[in-house]
Amino acid sequence: MEPTQVVVGDVEAGRAARIKREVVKLIKGVSTNTFDLADLLYEVKSKNFHVEWQFTSFSKYLKSLTELGMKYSKAYYLFRITENCISAGLKREEYEPVGLTKLRAISRLKPGGEYNGVPMPLVIRELTLKALNMTPEEVEFEVDTILGMTEEESMVWVNLKVKKLARENVIRPAISLCKKNCPESQLVDEDGTVIEMSDGAAVESICADYLSDPNWNPEESNEKDGSGNPSDNMDIVESGGTSS
Repeated sequence: MEPTQVVVGDVEAGRAARIKREVVKLIKGVSTNTFDLADLLYEVKSKNFHVEWQFTSFSKYLKSLTELGMKYSKAYYLFRITENCISAGLKREEYEPVGLTKLRAISRLKPGGEYNGVPMPLVIRELTLKALNMTPEEVEFEVDTILGMTEEESMVWVNLKVKKLARENVIRPAISLCKKNCPESQLVDEDGTVIEMSDGAAVESICADYLSDPNWNPEESNEKDGSGNPSDNMDIVESGGTSS
């Protein structure tokens, strides 16, 4: 079966070529306006220019930009910012003053579906317009609330101080191995491309695996010896090593 060919008119082909050059220039810092890059990435996706450039998916095109120094995650959220704002009927002069930090948080919302009976494009529009007078933390909280990620489902930071050798030789390799072996925990984007699970999700999976391993969860000593009294080891732990 012959591959499907995408035919782009002369005008569109010229536009596609110009956009490809502009994207490279913006990434390399010829222009410092990040919103220009976001708009171009949105145009690439909406007009399927990436197909003309021989990329089988938009995600693969974004990943190719890493060769120019643009992280995939940044390229993706820039595209999502413009996509969200256009779906919400917002003009650039309305959302650009909000700033990238807040807009990136809002970009976690998807324009499809609804929230409390309100179509998501309207929810995104309202939040974006009022975000100008909100702190980044307030915007994050509202986004988490809409996504149902509050209270026990809220995201928190876990900061650990470890030796550099432990980080490089143990922790990072373990996280990478977990990501490699947990495909069911990975996300799939709208192109069907697998998005690598986060470090936090990998650490959670590693900890859950450790907790579920019966080798690390032996029966309590008092159940083994039938004495009904805590073992000597438990006394040491509970006393914290202090003596009277």
